[in-house]
Amino acid sequence: MRRTLSTSAILVALCVVAQAATVTLSLQSTKNGQTVQPGTTIDWTIRVAVSTGDNQGLALIACDLVQDAANPAKFDIPPGDVASIGTTMDDFSRPLGISNPGEGGATTGYIGVQRGTAGQKNLVQIGGAQNTFGAAGPTGIGQDFTVNGGIGQGAQPQQVLTGSFPAPATPGTYTFRLTNGLANVLTSIGTPPAYSPVAQATVNTATAQISFTVATGPVPCKGDMDCSGQVNFDDIDRFVEALSYPGGAGWPYPNCPWLNGDCNNDGSVNFDDIDPFVARIGATCP
Repeated sequence: MRRTLSTSAILVALCVVAQAATVTLSLQSTKNGQTVQPGTTIDWTIRVAVSTGDNQGLALIACDLVQDAANPAKFDIPPGDVASIGTTMDDFSRPLGISNPGEGGATTGYIGVQRGTAGQKNLVQIGGAQNTFGAAGPTGIGQDFTVNGGIGQGAQPQQVLTGSFPAPATPGTYTFRLTNGLANVLTSIGTPPAYSPVAQATVNTATAQISFTVATGPVPCKGDMDCSGQVNFDDIDRFVEALSYPGGAGWPYPNCPWLNGDCNNDGSVNFDDIDPFVARIGATCP
């Protein structure tokens, strides 16, 4: 498996040997430290902060999002949300920036590519680089060759990417972390056609980890919103209420799973469940 971005050979050629700058990666989630029901949406956000006074801002960032070996169950982590890249980090992603090609119909590999054993693939090589070479790259990559300085050096860390996945069905504590962090920073900013030299930075991933616990609770019975053992008209009000708790966050009935409202088995409770819920009225739970 490739461990660097596809253009790394060129980037290294322009990289000054230096270790003064520090780039700090963080992994965050609103579900970090919480106990959740199976199927609850687990959101994640990667952010980056770059030291000041010793560089001109971020030039390249890459990392892997991986599952802990001790997790009770594993799955293929889905790629991040391309819409979360934002205007600042667009210059690190195809076609403006330099990143891996997208897979599975994705327009860019900046959102990560799945690698590993089927059924337990991690998300690798998230991120990309600015085009620091002073000229446009081939069609579809590195089209913006005007370098932006100061990225990652603001008052708040720069968002790199967000994504999500449903909590597994197997109970227990799950941990996810960022590994294989790689970062270059700008040492100065050239005016095209001059290139902008970069230096490899020390990458800190001490806070790049999230954990959550999947609860052992009642076995979900689709449509039985009050856990009475039957799906009937008494469940309608609570089903409607469940639509107001995206991902199950804040669900006020811990003894009756929010996912009982997931009547179409897609891992969420939303308007798509209305017709399947109505069809379940009159059913008896096993």
